[in-house]
Amino acid sequence: MTVGLNISDLRKRRGLTLDELSALCGVNRDDLGQYERGGMTPRPDTVQKIAQALDVPIAAIQGGMGWTAPRPTEGWETSKDDSLLYHAILENLKESYGAVENESGGEGQQRFQVGTDLDGFVLEERDIRALMEAVKASIPALIEHMKDTRSEAVVNREILQELDVLPEDSEQALIRQYELTDDQWEQLRELFPSEKAGKGRALKSNRLMLNGILYWMKTGIAWKNLPQHYGRYKCVSDRLRLWNRTGVWTQVVTRLLELHIIEEDIAEKTARSTD
Repeated sequence: MTVGLNISDLRKRRGLTLDELSALCGVNRDDLGQYERGGMTPRPDTVQKIAQALDVPIAAIQGGMGWTAPRPTEGWETSKDDSLLYHAILENLKESYGAVENESGGEGQQRFQVGTDLDGFVLEERDIRALMEAVKASIPALIEHMKDTRSEAVVNREILQELDVLPEDSEQALIRQYELTDDQWEQLRELFPSEKAGKGRALKSNRLMLNGILYWMKTGIAWKNLPQHYGRYKCVSDRLRLWNRTGVWTQVVTRLLELHIIEEDIAEKTARSTD
């Protein structure tokens, strides 16, 4: 029962409800209630979580409790990681609101006056801890976002599709955005062989094919998702392979870079995908 009484006493000293402590330590609220009433005995790893959330040593909770295994060294008690995050949040608050003043709160807790007198507000220590947990919880989602190598245009389009608010003409707007102007085309035209060279049916317009390739390069979409505006995607991708094989594409890329139509990183990424 000593452990339960200690948890209850420390929680109340921090001014936390069971719900708030549950949110901070990740332990089920009903289980916490059982621990406090003596109906259940928490495992050592659970005690560690609760102690970390209450910002106390494990010894303050375990009291006279007998352990079935030796107490391991608690890395979080000596680690500077949480301390760094704690102070980083305070620095961010200071940068965002202009000032952060440390005040003494009840029961040994710290309070922080954030901002100026006109628009200031007070944060308790538990509020800072809650912010820390929110930052930690957001890291996996941020990592997944950073791993997404698609272009911003493609990501935005996917989000709009999921929200079902994609305007009907948004694809046309993207096509117009990446379309070569007449002046740009005139500076590129000479680099391409005639569409009517040799026998047989004439090839599709070099300008249309180049526009399709530029759309693919700049959006990062898969070839199969190329808009119907450019015809069959296989025709466009085959034209790029043909130009690459015959040396035309090297000259075209050089001119596109000179005209600032594409950036170096896009050119490099395309070169790797066509090797």
